[in-house]
Amino acid sequence: MTASPSHRPLDGFRVLDFTQNVAGPLAGTVLADLGAEVIKVEAPGGEAARRITSSRPGLEHVAPYFLPNNRGKKSVMIDLKSEEGLRQALALADTADVVLDGFRPGVMDRLGLGAETLQARNPRLVYAALSGYGGYGPVGRRPCIDMMIQAESGLVTGLRSGDGTPEFVRSTIVDAATGHVLAQAVLAALLNRERHGVADVVRVAMYDVACSLQSNSLTMAANTASNTPRPTDGRSPFATEPSGAFRCGDGDYLVLAAYVPKHWKKLTEVLGRPDLPADPRLADQRQRGLHRRELTAELTAALRAHAAAEWVEIFERAGLMATRVQTWREVVSSPQFAENQLAVTVTDGERAETVIRTPARYDSFTPAGTTPTPALGRHNDELLPPSGAA
Repeated sequence: MTASPSHRPLDGFRVLDFTQNVAGPLAGTVLADLGAEVIKVEAPGGEAARRITSSRPGLEHVAPYFLPNNRGKKSVMIDLKSEEGLRQALALADTADVVLDGFRPGVMDRLGLGAETLQARNPRLVYAALSGYGGYGPVGRRPCIDMMIQAESGLVTGLRSGDGTPEFVRSTIVDAATGHVLAQAVLAALLNRERHGVADVVRVAMYDVACSLQSNSLTMAANTASNTPRPTDGRSPFATEPSGAFRCGDGDYLVLAAYVPKHWKKLTEVLGRPDLPADPRLADQRQRGLHRRELTAELTAALRAHAAAEWVEIFERAGLMATRVQTWREVVSSPQFAENQLAVTVTDGERAETVIRTPARYDSFTPAGTTPTPALGRHNDELLPPSGAA
């Protein structure tokens, strides 16, 4: 089927985006790619992510949190704390299908732009509220960033530097996952509205998303008595060994997953160690998990025979899952990255920005967010009522 730019799922839908940073703006970009007109509402001076630029020489103009999450949108600058700004925001909300709220719980209500107020004026409005913790409970209204959620959700469990300092996933993984969850929730709410006439209030908390990302580990914790001592003998928490990163002969690391019985048998054959399955400590998946240290020592010794890249070729020919650990620079230079067209250049006249696209692709249409991030307040004249108008 030939992709067409003229028919997209959210053609004709208007989204009012009151979010900042990564998660909310990313959700807005997903909706823009699906055809929605997404209007970004910014305070005088613009959102802070516009000014978080790269510290690397030659890249001072790149705003890595703002660029990929705000392309394809329109921008209006509104002082929401002023009477004029409130009037302007209400007028826009009256015409919107969706409002994305990225403020702390209660802020939009205090501004006069909460769900109850807006839906009373616009009964078809879907109101989507993004927060750190959900708005309730002991820390429900607390502000947060991705790193805080990683720490509080347990995501950094086991991630420590050499001196014991907690390490964090640096690519704002919780923000990104939350953005996609929020977009999915908005799409479900719009479908519910179109099919059943229900204009819903959607709530997505970063904390909930982070916990969902770890459902396997947290399921184990929830089924473990609080006084159960944590194992210190190197055993794996899951019966999924061998699975992980192993150092090869060139000092590079190989990520290998061969815990399925047939893959384990094939691995031992390829490594020239068909004797390993006969070792009672490595006889089945559970035993290999219980004796991870011994298993790792055996595999590391065998893997010294070749460089990591050579092992990848050998294992792939044998039908095993393995790959090298790659840096960000290697990723953007890789053939697969190019084949999947993950870096896209969006243009507006002579202005161009290279960003990473949202992940989904469609046979029947091309994503709509093909213009660069908007200048602050660029669309005020187009979208806002004249000053003083009723």
